[in-house]
Amino acid sequence: MSKDQNNASFAYSVSLLRLLLGIKLITEEEYDKIVRISAAHCEAENIYV
Repeated sequence: MSKDQNNASFAYSVSLLRLLLGIKLITEEEYDKIVRISAAHCEAENIYV
């Protein structure tokens, strides 16, 4: 995947995670852990969440 696709995928996944966090389906700890895993998978360089 290209860098743009990776960045878009990461942004989309974080957006969905925020939604889940907002409606209390995941905890803050789970959110942080999944964001780190997603960043590694999408090869995100700078994470500003």
